[in-house]
Amino acid sequence: MVEASAGVFVGNPSRRIRDRLWELLATRIGDGQAILIEPAANEQGWAVRTTGRDRWQPVDFDGPILSALPKKQLNENNRPAR
Repeated sequence: MVEASAGVFVGNPSRRIRDRLWELLATRIGDGQAILIEPAANEQGWAVRTTGRDRWQPVDFDGPILSALPKKQLNENNRPAR
């Protein structure tokens, strides 16, 4: 894997390695946030995994997977709360 930017890693590890890395990350993330985009057999050809408390979550919109904030994190203008 290559660190493309601070904290952004790009690579093509095997499924077993990718799952183990995600397991380690998810248990040690603390208050941080992580997103994993991986190959999948679906319409898009990829799937999204997220971890972190009250953060962006993958949502299935009848096929395409999009990311959305939980409603409690949106302000009165339906924009992400800061």
